[in-house]
Amino acid sequence: PDAAAIRTRADKSGDGWVLTGQKQFISDALYSDFFVVTAVTDAEAGTRGISTFIVDRDADGVTVGPDNPMMGLRGTTHAELSFDNVPLSPVNLLGTEGQGLKLALDTLGRVRLAQVAARAIGKATLLLELAVDHARSRRQFGQPIGGFQAVGQMLADSAVEINSARLALWQAAWMLDQGQKARTQISAVKLQASETLGRIADRTVQIFGGSGFSKALPIERYYRDARIYRIFDGTSEIHRNVIARRLLDGDESYKIPA
Repeated sequence: PDAAAIRTRADKSGDGWVLTGQKQFISDALYSDFFVVTAVTDAEAGTRGISTFIVDRDADGVTVGPDNPMMGLRGTTHAELSFDNVPLSPVNLLGTEGQGLKLALDTLGRVRLAQVAARAIGKATLLLELAVDHARSRRQFGQPIGGFQAVGQMLADSAVEINSARLALWQAAWMLDQGQKARTQISAVKLQASETLGRIADRTVQIFGGSGFSKALPIERYYRDARIYRIFDGTSEIHRNVIARRLLDGDESYKIPA
């Protein structure tokens, strides 16, 4: 989504604000005591007119909608939040007024590494382990299916892609630890890890065959869960555009340091 196209507003009222708007697909909203909310505080200032607030779920005007069941990620809830003239005091403001989008994007970069890329790589690793075990034990035509070239190549491709994505993740994390900007690398890792997970989940279903499509095994659940990784926290298409734009703007961080 366009993070700057926020329609939720926080209008000045005395020394505080009044919050109005909605937020969709909020994970674990049913169990959260507080919400971090970005809202427009100055409509004419563009991206510099967005601020971030912490909002108590018990505040007047806050409504948490029912769970919105998803194709995957059944282990968490996703609800809509509605804010109807919610009063906010100065202590509700996080950071400084007008710097909310920068604060959100800086935080989101680390979230993309830890909550998206690292989790995607971990899930892909588990799927490969399950596929290898199955390829060893499942026999067809008098031999383990891992002995068939087509199955072996799927396993090999999966191992190579996981290793590549993991090294890219470590590089981006190292850059952050060194205090360097890693926005291009974060976009690249989010794209690479989520696409890798999708391919490996698909291969694992293929290797398991009919049993991989059955709810008797967890493979079909991992397959459904994998699909959202290419969508949330910036779609694969958005991250490709981000990487391309930064390259055209002169980002040469992809080069081997001299």
